Amino acid sequence: MNEKLQILEVDRDRVRFCLRKTEKDACDYIVAVKKWCRLQKHLPEKPSDELIESFLVTNRFLVERTKEKLDMYYTIRSLLPECFRNKNPKLPNMKEIAKVVYYCPLPKMTNELCRVNIVKIIGEPESFDAYDCFGHQMNINEIRLHEEINLGDILIIDFANVKAGHVVKFTPVHMRKASIIIEKVFSNRIKGIHIINAPAYVEPVISVLKSFLKQKLLNRIHVHSSQKLLLNHISSDVLPKDYGGKEMPLEELNDLWLKKLEEYQERFDKLDTLRVNEQLRPTPLKNDDILGYHGNFQKLDVD
Repeated sequence: MNEKLQILEVDRDRVRFCLRKTEKDACDYIVAVKKWCRLQKHLPEKPSDELIESFLVTNRFLVERTKEKLDMYYTIRSLLPECFRNKNPKLPNMKEIAKVVYYCPLPKMTNELCRVNIVKIIGEPESFDAYDCFGHQMNINEIRLHEEINLGDILIIDFANVKAGHVVKFTPVHMRKASIIIEKVFSNRIKGIHIINAPAYVEPVISVLKSFLKQKLLNRIHVHSSQKLLLNHISSDVLPKDYGGKEMPLEELNDLWLKKLEEYQERFDKLDTLRVNEQLRPTPLKNDDILGYHGNFQKLDVD
């Protein structure tokens, strides 16, 4: 069996230590969540230890909150099917979006144990679909759920190649649904958003994005007049060479992530079949109105 490609540097002991947990503590928490999962007959699978720990860390080892987010990880696929339907990386539309959108979590974490992620559109508007773009990012984040833990995400959005034709495809509905999934499943542990190379016509997208966010996260948004200013916030050891850093160029990193997607093909095929059985759910689903279950999109808070 071929050894899996390792892109991300991970230090589980340091992350656990920062959360005042030992390896034994983490194992005990995982066992507790697994026992709960076995009683949830509506869930379509028994999650792996790695998946459970990822949710535990994201939710700071708060067990009840972890259960809620883990349940929603499966449930959201039925609540917002348009965000998950036809998003398998092997499909033609997803192979196409992978050619025109880079989404690259960077190999090294920051000193604060955060993962830096770069998003950059490189193709023409005709080849771009907002749902597929988000689906591509979700697919890569699926890999991260199984391979890493960290204390938060830092997002770099590079608008260098974005044209007006791209902008009109980012509707408020698209961004609202994306924010719902990020908050209700992944708890929105975003420590910073850095926007670079943004032309004037991208301002409406940024404005709509800001309208969904609480002041806490708004204060973490940085719009840079020059991408060189990223080095004031993120170490050169972390950033790719084409962003003033020492890491391999973004294009090479993107090629590695496309290979990782291939390694996880079996998982993506399985995800296509995973759906909760609401008839077996032991207690009513919380917040189904907020999640759009009844088509009622309310303004969301960001944690």
